[in-house]
Amino acid sequence: MAQSPSPSTNISYEDLGPPGVRGELHVLALMKDETRKNADRLNDSTTRQFKLAARLAKFPVVTEGIKGDFNENDGGSYLLRTKDSAFSRIRCTGGTFEVRTNQAGEHSLLEFECEATSTTDARNKFLAAVLPFLDCITYHADSPLFITSVRIEDIKNQRITIDYIAPYRHSTVNPHTGSPFLELLPVYAMYREAKNSSSDFYKFLCYHKLLEGLFGARRTELFRTAKNNGLTITRVPELIPDAPAIDTAYRQYIGKPIKGFFDTVLTPRFRNAVAHFITDDGAVLNMSAPEHIDSYSGVLYITELCVRTVIDNYQRMLTEFYDQQNKA
Repeated sequence: MAQSPSPSTNISYEDLGPPGVRGELHVLALMKDETRKNADRLNDSTTRQFKLAARLAKFPVVTEGIKGDFNENDGGSYLLRTKDSAFSRIRCTGGTFEVRTNQAGEHSLLEFECEATSTTDARNKFLAAVLPFLDCITYHADSPLFITSVRIEDIKNQRITIDYIAPYRHSTVNPHTGSPFLELLPVYAMYREAKNSSSDFYKFLCYHKLLEGLFGARRTELFRTAKNNGLTITRVPELIPDAPAIDTAYRQYIGKPIKGFFDTVLTPRFRNAVAHFITDDGAVLNMSAPEHIDSYSGVLYITELCVRTVIDNYQRMLTEFYDQQNKA
């Protein structure tokens, strides 16, 4: 993507993926005596040592830049250290990690070391170790606590991986632009609620509710009203659009009906768990389990594309309905 002799570089927004989508940035150190190919260093599957760090925050901050060299003074929280302690060492079933504090005495950085076979393996071991602890102290402190950045250092390969959320772009809009139809106002409100959330689980639930409403009562009412007024609304196939950032697991659904994807994948596999906590078959959704985090993160982007496609079509149908009504 880029090569730089300094510890920083400029990367275009387009290379980071669609705005709001989670990604990983991999940085390989340039070493004069290195004889291995970059691909071999990136795809190493041997068991080796990893060092991880996570920046804590009071708010789900998403900046326009990606900072990989963050330290304890870049983070913060509502949790204060005990007197005369610079850091705490926490032992748990997943390993031992350290909690460091910033200059204000707030817990601000987590550090963890482990042996793993890949950055994904190391990240999952890290999350499995630290998230239950964060969940517990969040409850007891009764305050929010966010992880805004994770840095994974592969010691053997001199490689650093940084988790990030692709920055949003500036957009030029007409300040007088508004919804032409009252029917769209709650739709836009729910969509904004999803975009403002830092939780992939809650985002998904909002998107699912939008699809549920647009496929159900709202569309049924629109067609009923049109029929009662002797009007006809054109039915257009709503198909899943193609996009490079769609997760590999869901590319098989590109070009297929959104309603079928909604009924057979989104609802039974994801909606029931996030809406009810315990599904009909007794499975429990653990929002701090790495596999569950990755599952909802993976399906989120294709779900958002489906929502935007269905909203656009609903707006088209409303336009067609009111145009005919005004001509009648």
